[in-house]
Amino acid sequence: MSTNTIPTRTIAIISRHHLVRLGLQKIFESCETRRFVVQQYQHITPDLRLPEDHPDVFILDMETERDSVGSLRWIRESAPMSKVLLLSGFEDRDRMHEAFNCGVDGVLLKIQPPEVVLALIDALYPAVSHHIHRAQDVVVTTDLQQALTLKTLAQREYTTWPDGLTARERDIIKLLRQGLSNKDIAHTLSISDSTVRYHLTNIFDKVGVPNRQKLLVHAQTIHSVPD
Repeated sequence: MSTNTIPTRTIAIISRHHLVRLGLQKIFESCETRRFVVQQYQHITPDLRLPEDHPDVFILDMETERDSVGSLRWIRESAPMSKVLLLSGFEDRDRMHEAFNCGVDGVLLKIQPPEVVLALIDALYPAVSHHIHRAQDVVVTTDLQQALTLKTLAQREYTTWPDGLTARERDIIKLLRQGLSNKDIAHTLSISDSTVRYHLTNIFDKVGVPNRQKLLVHAQTIHSVPD
C-alpha cells in the first residue's frame, strides 16, 4: 500500500505565545504516521485572509485571544467546514462555557501530552482515522510497535490510585479534576489555602508525581477519580 493513501491535514494554530505555537508545531511535524501542514497566527483580525484551502482544524488559544468568542464567530463565518479546538487551561471556565455556546468541536488542555493532542485530531475525522490506521499496518509497522510498547509501559505506570489516599485527599483530587484552583478548593472544603497545599504535597508523594499538572495527566490516563 502506498503512503499516498494517508491524507494531509492542515492545522492553524492561533496563539500570542510563541512557545505554544512552536510546541504544537513540533508535535505535528514529528508525527511519522500522519501528515500535517501547520499554519501559525498570533491573533485573528477582521482583515485576516486565509489560504484558499481553509485549514482542516483551528486550534485557538483561549488564554491569549482577548476576544475568543468573536474569534470563534469569525472562524465559523470564514471557514464553516473547518473544525475548531479550544486550547485552554483551567483558569477561565466562564469564558469556556460562553465559547461552547458559539460552537466548538473540542477542548485541548495545555497539560495534555502529545499522544492526546494527536488522538483528539484523529477523533475529529473518525472515518479518515480508521483509514490511517489501516495504512499504518503496512507502512510503519515499527512505529506501531513502538507506540504499543509505550502504551503498555504507561498502563503499567498508571493503573490505579494508591490505597493510602485519605478521604480528604480524594476529595481534593476530585475538585482538582474539575478545574478548581487551590483557593476554590479551600473555599469548597472550608479549609485554608495552606491546608490545601499540605494535602497536595502528600498526594504528590503517594501518587508519585512532582506537581498538579502531572497529577492531572495521571487522572486522565487511568480515566477515573479515586473512590
